[in-house]
Amino acid sequence: MKIGVEKISKEIVKPSSPTPQHLRHYHLSFLDQLSPEVNNSWVYFFDIETSNLLNIADVSDRLKKSSSQVLSHFYPLAGRLFNQSFVDCNDEGVPYIETRRCHLSHILDDPAPDYVSKLLPYEMDEAIDTVLGVQVNIFDCCGIAVGICISHKVTDALLFF
Repeated sequence: MKIGVEKISKEIVKPSSPTPQHLRHYHLSFLDQLSPEVNNSWVYFFDIETSNLLNIADVSDRLKKSSSQVLSHFYPLAGRLFNQSFVDCNDEGVPYIETRRCHLSHILDDPAPDYVSKLLPYEMDEAIDTVLGVQVNIFDCCGIAVGICISHKVTDALLFF
């Protein structure tokens, strides 16, 4: 089965306030420097139809605004990995991608890894300097899936549990 997708937008969400100069370099531990260049990835599914959120545009605007505020507190996430030894906390921001997709049931009925991976901003083993990426997938059935990829060098799976 082919999963239909249409990219709506791609932008960079920047922190709402700049990182202080004395926090511009986030040094990675020795073990983090040795860890493989992989991304921890999660997909969160939401049913907009049964929630108090009124429309997809509101959801997207709220997510971008709250992400911008959170990035000010967790400043390494808006930076770039440099030379596998530190994060340059330069406030470059986080890629934020929006897509429109087929019905959610097409993915839930056959949750093959290659289908689910299309809900993520990049591949799990893709070596990139961006620490965090977000992809919001809007389904025809009023549901959304938020795909998140975050560098394993900066975080691990325990972050989200």
